[in-house]
Amino acid sequence: MKSQKPNENPLLDPLFNYTSGRWLWDEATHLRKRHQPFNVDGLKTVASKSVNARCCTSITKLSEGSYNKVFLLMMDNGVQAIARIPNPYLPPRVSTASEVATLDFLRTELDIPVPRVLAWSNNKDQSVEAEYIIMEMAPGEELGKSWMSMDISERVNIVSQLANIQARACSIDFKSYGSLYYRGDIDGCLDIPGISDRFCIGPSAAMSFWEAEREAMDKYRGPWTSPESYAKDVARREIEWIRRFAKPRDHADPLRQSTSQESPDSHIQLLDKYLKIIPLVLPSNVGLYRPTIWHPDLHSGNIFIKNQKIVSIIDWQGCMSLPLFMNCKLPKFLRINGPLLFDLPPATGLTAEEKKETLLRYEHTQLQRFYISKFKNLDPHIFQAISYPHAIIRQQLIDFAGSTWEDDGLFFLRDMMHNVWRNWDEMTSKPNEKCPITFGPKEISSHIAEGEIWNNYKVFFDSLDIPLGGWVHPEDFKSKADVMRNLARELLDSADDRDEARQALKAWKLSDPNSTSLCSKVMDI
Repeated sequence: MKSQKPNENPLLDPLFNYTSGRWLWDEATHLRKRHQPFNVDGLKTVASKSVNARCCTSITKLSEGSYNKVFLLMMDNGVQAIARIPNPYLPPRVSTASEVATLDFLRTELDIPVPRVLAWSNNKDQSVEAEYIIMEMAPGEELGKSWMSMDISERVNIVSQLANIQARACSIDFKSYGSLYYRGDIDGCLDIPGISDRFCIGPSAAMSFWEAEREAMDKYRGPWTSPESYAKDVARREIEWIRRFAKPRDHADPLRQSTSQESPDSHIQLLDKYLKIIPLVLPSNVGLYRPTIWHPDLHSGNIFIKNQKIVSIIDWQGCMSLPLFMNCKLPKFLRINGPLLFDLPPATGLTAEEKKETLLRYEHTQLQRFYISKFKNLDPHIFQAISYPHAIIRQQLIDFAGSTWEDDGLFFLRDMMHNVWRNWDEMTSKPNEKCPITFGPKEISSHIAEGEIWNNYKVFFDSLDIPLGGWVHPEDFKSKADVMRNLARELLDSADDRDEARQALKAWKLSDPNSTSLCSKVMDI
């Protein structure tokens, strides 16, 4: 999609609107959170000056998500540049400032291949009329485009390079936890000993600390000097937000799933239990507390290669200095759904497709093991962080404590807490202390029943081929919206009280199958 100037109606301009997907319900809310107008001519002028061009000849939207829109800018001198415009979803000012400082730090202090920032502003009161980052276009191509066609030796080579890069990213001990900034861009920052005084660690710019009314809660964001204070502030933030702002869904709301999920008291009680156990389940090895940075979303689309070499790693937004045991996670393309396969079974009796799948799982397992083993020599603490017993449970315990009000977040935190409670002797770093929490038979049976409800809910929507979040590709929208319209009619026809059912379905805000993404309409029930 190319445009030299925006649509006369900014509400209908595809440069400003989210156009990469549709929602089957509550679409207007989703689109509003992703609608970000800006001055197109202003962006072109800033970009052309940043690469010594006379003018920008075209602007093309390359991609977009919940948090940003990414544009390709073509200049009259043949140079290409990338522009990122944050959506309203993101915390103002701090997210852009932190991402720019992080990219600069990685490139200049650690020699990690990331795009060079050419121009930026986290102030909307300038010619672009929105925050922006102009950066170099990543050379090469996305790893994901060639990963599956590579032979095993080529994959091993890429994995080895990636481990080396990540060990380099973890080589700095930041001495505190939080987001990276230029010193002049943030108040209340902490020094990074032994590093250029241009940089500092300040409050977290992560979305979870600013989302919704949390932006007005000017605390719990760090920077922190201990992992315990960070882990506790995640829960304290949610407890205060839930007490002040949480709004339970109405009993008639079709998206309401469990009584406990909609009960603020249930959330606060579980988070209080979390606060009791978290100091006792932090790793006993204090080397795993080292504050380090790690790519927050390392998938094959964010890694660029050229001639079998990693030449750029993009999208460091949300990167934070965190305890090593929290930050170190497997790259998404090396994770395996289901069991690992350490040895190839006999091929007798397997179909050609089964042989292919078995070989892929075996190779995937070997690549994952190779990646982890690389850190034995590169950085033993990283190796311990990734292979530490119950490492994922510790990470998810803290992650889930920060999102209990989202979807079925309470169930998932409770599930992690049950896991800790059941495996206390293996989980605790204080073997002489008993677990300070317990779950009685009624609580356990209620949790199991809630899990079954969630599974049934998921199975039901899977049977309709409808994603739980309601997001679909634009080309699938009409057919999926028709499925939802038929479902609504069936629910209405089978209801004992049609008026009550109609009100409940209206609360769902189902999308009209005939509406467009730039002019979303709610289905008439």
